[in-house]
Formats: sequence, C-alpha cells, structure tokens
Amino acid sequence: MIGKILRKFAGKRIAVVGDLILDQYQEADVERISPEAPVPIVKIKNGSKDIRAGGAANVAINLVALGAEVSLFGVVGDDSEGHNLLEILKNHGIETDGIIVDSSRPTTTKIRIISRNQQIIRIDVEETKYISKKLENNIKASLKENLKDLHAIIVEDYNKGLLTPGLIRFISSELTGNVPVGVDPKFENFSLYKNVKLFKPNKRELLGYTGKNTNNLQDAVVEVFKKIHPDYLMVTLSKEGMLVFDGERFYKIPALRKPVYDVTGAGDTVISVAMLSLASGLDIVESAILSSIAAGIEVSKFGVAAVLPEELREEYKRSYKTLKESVETFR
Repeated sequence: MIGKILRKFAGKRIAVVGDLILDQYQEADVERISPEAPVPIVKIKNGSKDIRAGGAANVAINLVALGAEVSLFGVVGDDSEGHNLLEILKNHGIETDGIIVDSSRPTTTKIRIISRNQQIIRIDVEETKYISKKLENNIKASLKENLKDLHAIIVEDYNKGLLTPGLIRFISSELTGNVPVGVDPKFENFSLYKNVKLFKPNKRELLGYTGKNTNNLQDAVVEVFKKIHPDYLMVTLSKEGMLVFDGERFYKIPALRKPVYDVTGAGDTVISVAMLSLASGLDIVESAILSSIAAGIEVSKFGVAAVLPEELREEYKRSYKTLKESVETFR
C-alpha cells in the first residue's frame, strides 16, 4: 500500500505560496553569568552555524523529498540571508521564478542559539508589514501563469506580510475553483480564506480565533467551518494527534508515539503530506493518518527537517494498522 502511495506522490505538481523563512542554528557555550547583569554569557562556537529553509520554503522541501515537483511563490530581502535561502531551494530542485527579491525588507530569519542540545534563545529578524500592491499583483500574475497542470496549491501563512487580504481573496475566489487549495493559517486571516479544500489550523490558533476553550473544541471547529466552508477542517493537537471535520463527522486521529526531540516544522510536514495525499486520491482519513505518521518522524529530528520516502515507508509498515484501528469517528 505505502509503495503505491509513494508512486502516486511522484511527479505531482504543487505550488506553494507563503512566507519564506531562513532558519539559522548556532551552537554556543554558556558557562557563566555576566557581572554586568544577571544574564548568561553566550560564547558562539566558530564554524557551528547551520542554515535551513523554514516556513513555506520548508513545505516546498518536504514535498520535493517525497517526489513532488514544486513551484514556490514568496518574497525575500536583497541580503545574504535571502541569497542563502534561494541557493538552498535551488539545490533541492525547487522552482524559484515566483520568488521576488524586495530590497525594502529583510529576509525573515529565525536565529536559534543552541547550547548542549537545548535552545536557549531565539532572535527573529523580520518585517511583517504587507508587501506592496505592486508585488501583490506580481504574485497573482505568476500564480495565474502557473495554474496549468497543477495538482494542488498550498498556502503557508506565518503572518510575515506576504499574504495580504487581496492575495488571500484572489486565491479563494479565482484559484480554488481550478485547483485544490490547502491552507496552513494564522488566526489573523482565518475569515478571509473561503471554500478551500483543506484548512489546517493548530488548536491554539483555532481557540484564539473563536475565543473558546479546550472543552469547546468541537464547537470552535464547527464555527470556523461554517464561516469559511472548506471541504475539510483539520486541527493539529500536538501530542494528542489531530481532529478532522468534514461537515458531518469528526475523526480523531491519534499521534504517532515517538520520542519528541524538536517540534519545529511539524505543522509544515502535516500540511505537505496531507495535501500531497489528497492530490494523489487518498481520502481525508487516510491523508490524516499519513500526515500523523510523517509528523511523528519529523519531531524526532532536530530543527526543520524533511521526511524521506524510506522513513515514511518503514514507519507506515510499523504503525499504520495501529493508528487506523485507533481512529475515533463521531458526530
């Protein structure tokens, strides 16, 4: 079964639209407290910097790792971080013609200082104001030109300025009728997304948007479903798995039980595998189970990391039957 699924993944053409992020990991030693203030002194280790593609760029790399062909649409700054990110993407075989270099803003960068395998501080370099109307129109035009032969579009919203209200409405009104669209949202823009194939917030985002608490999670799901009318609404619940609603039934999908090393990038993995699965003809429950398996593999790795086909194949063989039998269905 998994071999057939992976063969279906191969060659699927996916467009990814969203906020591009450069993730930087820097190893350091922390051995004493500063005499100037009660703060640790962080001594950076030379040659220990590791840079990776994050945000929508990580989604694109996840898709390519599983055999898809990917066109990526977003914005980077005219800086070394932007140049490094573009180089990483090109090395993975990702089409970058849809990425615009904007000299008025920095490339969104997350710098994580790591000491003894623990993250001790994160420094964010970013400009979250919306891109200009001119750049918005350029993205729209590029998307229109690339619609032919697409099997799906993934929108990765990190609230870093690319996804303007105008661009979101364009995707919802002009693209959803032609290509299945999956959205990994931030709650600021929830209500703007309409009629998409898959809407995938996490629990914190969903409850933050609706003002409800964990005890009213199903009510929150139904409320958002009625506002945006997706085919499926999938809520990731961290170690509790995920909750899927199709307008009639809820499906509680268990999480893969593996040691959690780093949750960074898990949501990117879920939306990547879920939409690739749906685009390959799997139903929503099968897509969710496969996404849960992939996310379990991803969080066992350090930092943002792609799930490889051989990893997915082996974990599927070990875990699929147990997860499938544990799915709860209710109204």
